[in-house]
Amino acid sequence: MKTHILLFSFLCIFTFCAHAQAPQRHAFLPAGFERIDSYFNPTQPGFKPDKMVIPAKRNMFNPSSSVWKWDTILCYKTTGSEPFYRITRKYNSSGDSLVQLMELIQSNLIYVNSARESFTFDSAGNWLSYLSEKWENNAWVNQLTKKFVYNSNGDMVDWKTTYWENNRWMNGWHYYWHFDANGLNDTSLYQDGLDSLWVNNELCIQSYDTNGYATSAVVSSWINNGWALFKLVSYTNNSNGDLLTCLRQVWENSSWVNSSLSTMTYDTAGNRLSGLYQLWLNNAWENNSLSSYLYDGNGNKILDQNWDWSGGSWSIGFRYVYLYDTRNNMLSQTSQNWINSSWQNGDMQHYTYDTLGNSLTGKYLHWYGGWQPYDGGLSVFSNYQWDVYAHAPGHRYKTVLDSILVFTEPGLKQEQVTLYPNPSHSMIYISSPAASAGSQGSLTLYDLRGQLVLTKPLVNETTGIDISGLNPGVYFVRFSGNRMTRIMKLVKD
Repeated sequence: MKTHILLFSFLCIFTFCAHAQAPQRHAFLPAGFERIDSYFNPTQPGFKPDKMVIPAKRNMFNPSSSVWKWDTILCYKTTGSEPFYRITRKYNSSGDSLVQLMELIQSNLIYVNSARESFTFDSAGNWLSYLSEKWENNAWVNQLTKKFVYNSNGDMVDWKTTYWENNRWMNGWHYYWHFDANGLNDTSLYQDGLDSLWVNNELCIQSYDTNGYATSAVVSSWINNGWALFKLVSYTNNSNGDLLTCLRQVWENSSWVNSSLSTMTYDTAGNRLSGLYQLWLNNAWENNSLSSYLYDGNGNKILDQNWDWSGGSWSIGFRYVYLYDTRNNMLSQTSQNWINSSWQNGDMQHYTYDTLGNSLTGKYLHWYGGWQPYDGGLSVFSNYQWDVYAHAPGHRYKTVLDSILVFTEPGLKQEQVTLYPNPSHSMIYISSPAASAGSQGSLTLYDLRGQLVLTKPLVNETTGIDISGLNPGVYFVRFSGNRMTRIMKLVKD
């Protein structure tokens, strides 16, 4: 069965199940295309997105006062047997990735085009289209497209993928979602492409309780021009909506037969403490794997440990260890395996941040008698929250220093404030009708680390400021006055 067919079953059934068995290591995918974006993945499961199990988004830095926007994120690979490469991602002012360019390095150490991805979005930030291309014979050649449709609530209801073959677009796969009056996804349909037609493959029907928590999902397969029962998943939740059990069954001999069972426990703060995964064997539940979790006083997960059931007892498998700085930024995630009665290092993700909790760099490392660069998945963080998952960027990334910090306070009227000249070597001038004589306006200047450089009161419509004593670089200028705030980027040359 095709990979995307299996993916559909996973999307429909296992969104809430968060398999209690040991999580897999990051897939070491070859360099290439992988969508990255904020809190959104078009492989939408068979449930309303706000019910999805996604990385926790901590609100320790008030997102209503400022948000981080990248102009560019640069990822690169400089080790290993595969060709070295770099991936450059460009963003718009809303933080949406517009273009992702992959370049391979040549023997003369010059990077040349290899592949490119392009994205479009609507005014609400919904992802509308995707185009991937490869560089051949000094020209961009089509490879794959994705197109998306949303309902009035912003829920994705349609996703079609096509491939470029023999100089024309061929149907690939099609996902369709329907939402009930409460905004809950009650129907999900997957179809295969056949020439110009879409052919049914799998259908998922979801049910919910009065609280909007999923209770069951029934998956059917398209066989002999009709729907045949295939899988059933049943859920139970506690009063907080935390998933307690996830029972999976398959349709055999006109009845549902047990397949697997996940059971979870939580602390009073809603943090998952354990996950037990069992298989139905010989008409009884048999242990398969177990996970347990520890958290610090701020709710940060510091340990994810996994056991395997073997020979009638639990044996230690592997664990993930997490370290944080004093601002609760995750500095590292380290995988370790239990070998010869001791923990042996495996892989590590290592991160650095600015003072606002925004990613600056990320590295993926592997232990070879010491930490060495390696290929693997990395995350990018914004305001102490997981923001972008860079699935196959190689072993490093860095944010380019022309990224911008945008304040989003009410009453923002950008057209009323001007800053010139920019770039500037000595004097800059800020002009605004809102900063007329007698008004209480002010200007503050910050460096890229978020540290205050200077503060200047504004009492005239135009005010000059001498910046000749500042080091060359990029600064953020914040104007406040007359119930409005304006943030501008300033380049000191």
